[in-house]
Amino acid sequence: MFGLVTGSGFYDIPDLIDRQQTDVTTPFGEASVTTGTWRGQPVAFVPRHGSGHRVPPAKINYRANIWALRASGVDTVLATAVSGGINPAMGLGALVVISDVLNFTAGRADTFFDGEAEPFDASQHHVDMSSPYDPALRAAVVEAASIEGIDVIDGGVYCCTNGPRFETPAEIAMMGRLGGDLVGMTGYPEVVLAREAGLRYASVGVIANPAAGLGNEPLSANDVFEMITEVTEPLHRLMCRTMTLVASPDGNTAHESN
Repeated sequence: MFGLVTGSGFYDIPDLIDRQQTDVTTPFGEASVTTGTWRGQPVAFVPRHGSGHRVPPAKINYRANIWALRASGVDTVLATAVSGGINPAMGLGALVVISDVLNFTAGRADTFFDGEAEPFDASQHHVDMSSPYDPALRAAVVEAASIEGIDVIDGGVYCCTNGPRFETPAEIAMMGRLGGDLVGMTGYPEVVLAREAGLRYASVGVIANPAAGLGNEPLSANDVFEMITEVTEPLHRLMCRTMTLVASPDGNTAHESN
């Protein structure tokens, strides 16, 4: 089954039928998963921040979310990542098929293998992160964009910070020197946990604002949400087309990782 994990501004799936919300109990707490059929395909959906954006980035129970998706039969996850733009080539509204990650968070539970629960094959304790985002799924997103006539940027390094505050200009300058292209608050540890759980995972970054020190105005959450509104429709088309490309008739994903 295909899973969707969405962030700021994306709290629901339009036209989802046979909708059923389930509270899944995991060793790391409960997570709410909504399942249904979206344009002919079974799908499971988790909004990271909950309805109404109740949960701040550092308090999201990433482990419970990923565990619950896996327990619901999900084997492939496409996520969204509302971001600030560090790379000047990535303008406002750009959709970026993220290819790598830099972690600047602290204090987040970022592994299933913490000695308290052993949910998966022990051989996965030390997961390979040479390609953090699944290459085949990333390729499917790029192909879907081409079919739908949606411009995407193929590749970008996502920097993850704790939030909920925005970053300082000095922090952004540092990230840029390290190769960062966009910055957000929720992409890590989600990408690592998905790998530990054996899920194919890709993420589309949405450039909603220039990162600190790179724009002419102070950063505003309202500006971020206004930009999200503008890209909601093409992003939904991109996600749906990607799901269609990778799904086999039985609802399981057909494309394997490289």
